[in-house]
Amino acid sequence: MTLILKIFEAFRIIDFPTAYIMIFTGAWLLVLIAAVAFVKPKNPDVYRILGFIPILHFAVFYLLNYTKGYFMLGFSRYGWFLIAAFIYALAGLIIARKEKKVRHLVITGVLNFITFSLSVIYIMGISHYARFTNYSQMNYEQSMAAVIDEIEGHYILSEHKQIDYDALRAKYIPMAAEADRNGDEEAYAEAVMNLCYEFHDGHLSAYFLDDDLRSRVNDNMLGNDYGFSMIGTDSGVTVAILTAVDSDAYALGIHDGTVITGWDGTDIDEALRNVSCVTTGWPTPSFPTSENEDFMRPIFLAGNGGDTVKVRFIGDDGKETEVTLESNGSYYNRFMAAMKPVTGKRCDEFAYCEMLDDRCGYLCIPEEEYDTSGDIIAALTDDYPAVKELLISRIDQMRAQGMDRLIIDLRDNDGGLDVISAAVASLFTTEEIRTYSGFISGGKLVETKYWKWTVPADGRYADIPVVVLVNAGTASAGDILTYNLSTCPNVTVMGITTSWGCAQGVAQTCLLSGGSIRLRYSIMATLDEDRNIYIDPGPDRVSGITLDERIPFDMDAVNKMYVQGQDYELEYALEWIEREE
Repeated sequence: MTLILKIFEAFRIIDFPTAYIMIFTGAWLLVLIAAVAFVKPKNPDVYRILGFIPILHFAVFYLLNYTKGYFMLGFSRYGWFLIAAFIYALAGLIIARKEKKVRHLVITGVLNFITFSLSVIYIMGISHYARFTNYSQMNYEQSMAAVIDEIEGHYILSEHKQIDYDALRAKYIPMAAEADRNGDEEAYAEAVMNLCYEFHDGHLSAYFLDDDLRSRVNDNMLGNDYGFSMIGTDSGVTVAILTAVDSDAYALGIHDGTVITGWDGTDIDEALRNVSCVTTGWPTPSFPTSENEDFMRPIFLAGNGGDTVKVRFIGDDGKETEVTLESNGSYYNRFMAAMKPVTGKRCDEFAYCEMLDDRCGYLCIPEEEYDTSGDIIAALTDDYPAVKELLISRIDQMRAQGMDRLIIDLRDNDGGLDVISAAVASLFTTEEIRTYSGFISGGKLVETKYWKWTVPADGRYADIPVVVLVNAGTASAGDILTYNLSTCPNVTVMGITTSWGCAQGVAQTCLLSGGSIRLRYSIMATLDEDRNIYIDPGPDRVSGITLDERIPFDMDAVNKMYVQGQDYELEYALEWIEREE
């Protein structure tokens, strides 16, 4: 019963076209029943006409709601109801010819119930967008205005982050209007990306459905390659990394580890303050926490400049030198190489494990997704025995080998289902894990009645010292898992940077002008026991997750990560847990 109530409660966030086609599809069975029970016409063509009407209705509906530029996005959402329409058409033909009309009505009802249930599972579960708005038929200016209005009305963190929507309209609608006048799709796409950045929410992000457009915008926004990238150390200096030995930069004295003091005529610290970390790829278009963005700024700055850029640095002779470097093309590949050591994933297998030495075990959770069908059932029932059994089996195998301490690797964990986060954390805690949800209603955050759950503590590993490794790519349900584990007395959360900082449920998709860009954002809140939003930063951009132990990022770390290719963070965690225990 609770499951049914949860599904019905979630219907409040579904968009009008989807709700309408769902209601029509279900209600048409009543029309057929009424025709059989009360009208009883002698002309069997009435049944054929009633059966055909849903197909005609769907054709008109889809004509009004088709997704311009990306047909399959709309069809994958509404196609279930076309199947239902054909079921009605077949029922009309059969009922018109057969005497046992009630039997066929029952069969029709059962088939459409199955189709309807599959549509609900897809729309509200598998596809992760319960609400969908289609602005693909609008021009750039109209779609920009519409999506800002849409976000203001439904975005779950508007009040929490204190978003100034009037300022966003004043800034971005004119940009979109200019893109319209010039027919400039790239300019419109860049305006959308910069709009997303303003929210400092990794879940509020745009995804390119046109690979060629994505590539062109990436090249424009990431900038030019001058033969090296940059990273900042804990001491406050910015140094060169990934320097190409065949580049002009290398020939003119810039090597890995060279201290950079100025960029394009500006002192390096000022240049870093003014760079925005916006990209169309991973990492996502914005870093929710200012701490993580500040760490990434040198990587982004290294692509800023025109055909040439002036770079000041401390040469091998200890003297400050300025050189002019020419662009060697797109910075994209070097950018991705610079990001990987500090945001990258360390395994692809869920619950991968091994012994690091005679006493320390290693468990990697790359995402909170395990088995598609099992994931759906677990999300609806708030329990995942299969995940628990898998984890227990693998951890116990390591204990049998002498493990008495454990490192859980959540680096670049890109999220998934909260129920998996709870299943993992329950094994390490002696306290129940309680989670609540909320929707926007009347412009205010309102707690849901049925989307709440309590996961009992298992606690069988609550006595094992645990280090949880995170990075700026530890996202969404990975953030929630980090938070839940951080409350355990036996757990130490560790990283060079804190985790991503986004924990709200993504359930809204907007298809923008032309169908080349899909914008997603959160419309379901994740609340703590006090019914407050947690983890996601407010306007101060400080995450609700803090590190218990910050891994030092000095020149030794830079050398190990970018020159020697070592897993410096894991090495540090292993040395730390052995020393502490």
